[in-house]
Amino acid sequence: MITGHTAGFIWRLEESFEHPVQWLVSVVCLLHANDLPLRHLYEALDGATTGPRGFSGSIGKRLVTCSEHPVSSFEPVQLTEQLSNVDPKELSTDQRYLMEICNNIRIGECEVDLAMRNPGCLNHSRWLTTANRILRLYVSDKKPSENLKTLVTYIIRVYTPM
Repeated sequence: MITGHTAGFIWRLEESFEHPVQWLVSVVCLLHANDLPLRHLYEALDGATTGPRGFSGSIGKRLVTCSEHPVSSFEPVQLTEQLSNVDPKELSTDQRYLMEICNNIRIGECEVDLAMRNPGCLNHSRWLTTANRILRLYVSDKKPSENLKTLVTYIIRVYTPM
């Protein structure tokens, strides 16, 4: 556990080093800088979460089975700026999936092998894989709701470039 003023991971480090580690706290907090806006937008558009893997809204309930549905035709979402030229070998499996599905949505076609891959586990502490699942849901939804389109546009234009 990272939190807790008398038993968390940070506290244990401070006890071990015998001084505060504020720089580490700042780095840990920065790791959430990308996830929290997505989470808040998601909750505003689709409702609150209902546990570590549960969702209350219509989009969230479909994320569990998003990769089981065939890809349909979908409207491309244009990037406002090009994704960075990161070497895919330096990315985790989940990050690589995000980069590839964003590029597929940008051109309006989803590759068969990408559609068959697992977008990652569904868990509220892993908003990267939740973003992957939202994008995978979008490419298989014949008539996406405006809320789903808003989430997809945010993920492609804001969340992914960060």
